[in-house]
Amino acid sequence: MKQRIFRNVALALVLAGVQASALGVRADVAPAAREMIEAMSAKLGAATTIQVKAKHALDPLLGLDAAIDRGPIHITVQRPNRFYAIQPAGRETREIAYDGETLCVMHPGMQHHALEALAAASVEAFSDQMDERFGFRPPVAELLANDAATEMLRNVTTARVVGKERVGWTRCHRLQLEQEGTTIDLWVGLKDKLPRRMLVIVTDHPARPTWNIRFSGWDLNAKVDAGLFGKRPAAESVKVEMIRNR
Repeated sequence: MKQRIFRNVALALVLAGVQASALGVRADVAPAAREMIEAMSAKLGAATTIQVKAKHALDPLLGLDAAIDRGPIHITVQRPNRFYAIQPAGRETREIAYDGETLCVMHPGMQHHALEALAAASVEAFSDQMDERFGFRPPVAELLANDAATEMLRNVTTARVVGKERVGWTRCHRLQLEQEGTTIDLWVGLKDKLPRRMLVIVTDHPARPTWNIRFSGWDLNAKVDAGLFGKRPAAESVKVEMIRNR
């Protein structure tokens, strides 16, 4: 029997919820909410490169490994279609490297990896194809898309501004977006228009799991290591299969 890379069950549940279908439901997007999301999208979309740190936590821990359900994720994007993320977690460390043509998912501690041909012209197309073929999405790819506003509002039924709050030292607008089965709260800096926190609650799952992400270290238009996007595993790593969604 061939080995396979198993996706994180908890993240698959949560990220599937973020893109839950709301076909046939008319969206009620408050003008103030749309304005703030579009301002955030314009700020991020104008950057040719993005580096950001995200500290995330799932509650309850639905996955097989607590180390994967909590902790830091380091993400690098180069427009229009290159994406790299690493989640340091000791033996459970995972990496995603995408150069516009090939997806490489690596588990260096376990010494196995998967390589898949996957051509996409944008970060959002890459994310959609991963979801369609393998049933999960790159971490917070909606926020890092070339057009984040369209991605964030794609399946929203309601969106509104619910107040102003601090995330750390940063004063933020707090937005609340609802989809079928999911509520997303998003904190966006008043001055810099950058996402500072995102809280996803899957309301149609019995455990009502939450995914709490805090962003820090935003670096826009910085010089990045282009080799990250085409990164490949060590020679001793064994090639395995990705689980197909269909």
